Amino acid sequence: MKRWQKIGLWIGGSVLTLLIVLPLLSPVVFSNETERGAIRHYLYEAGHPYQSYTAILDKRMLDPEYGRMYDVVWYDYDSETGMTPTICYSKKTAQQYSVSCGTGP
Repeated sequence: MKRWQKIGLWIGGSVLTLLIVLPLLSPVVFSNETERGAIRHYLYEAGHPYQSYTAILDKRMLDPEYGRMYDVVWYDYDSETGMTPTICYSKKTAQQYSVSCGTGP
């Protein structure tokens, strides 16, 4: 086997392993202990394990009643339009964050 073929097999195997392991690691990597982690954990629990890694979180204002507002953009393969802009509020309760999300106006 040539050197380039071995390198290609190693890179291909590494990418395949990463794609298999990412959804398994989501509950460990994203927890409700941080604001951003709680939103990513929410996406994971909603059935979107890969999108929890690729979602773009844009921090907005702080509302005393609802918590910190985030604009979350991610690809929703269940939606007809695909890209789904979502507004999420992350508020600290006890020792972890609770998340409530919905679509914008």
